[in-house]
Amino acid sequence: MQSPLCFSRYGITLKELQRNEIEMVRQWRNDPKIAELMLDQTHITEEMQKQWFERMSQSDCQYYFLAWFKDQPIGVASLINIDREQQTCEPGMYIYVDEYRNNVVPFCVAFALNDLAFEVFSLQTLYGKIFADNAASVRFHEACGYTKYSERADKLGLFGLTQPDYLIARNKISRFIRY
Repeated sequence: MQSPLCFSRYGITLKELQRNEIEMVRQWRNDPKIAELMLDQTHITEEMQKQWFERMSQSDCQYYFLAWFKDQPIGVASLINIDREQQTCEPGMYIYVDEYRNNVVPFCVAFALNDLAFEVFSLQTLYGKIFADNAASVRFHEACGYTKYSERADKLGLFGLTQPDYLIARNKISRFIRY
């Protein structure tokens, strides 16, 4: 069996999600403070979570990570819809622990995830989908270098991030990171 992927930067360690962690992650995901921000707001049952984990474990186009900060799991990060031919994917993340939700820590998680995508997976473009009325998420993504390229009829904004744009944005913010 291959050892789990683990990547550390900016005080964050992204550890590939393990079976014994999926119930905690399910509880986090079903919490209204997280669920209300998700594109899919379905309540996740234990059985649904187990089935998802099995499918995800068999796939080489999606990876889910537990984000650790100061020896504590604080959230989830993912790279999904990885297209190795087009060199693209859709990163995602949420911070569950309230203490770390509205400060520089979400940037640390996003930067670690983006560095992993660009450096380890050698991807060229990252794509995001954000509800237009989620102003905080739009601002966060724009601060990370994303550019909006379209908006769907359902008010879902489509954003893209290239490595050069990311590096410019990251370098402006990362100088404030002290972890």
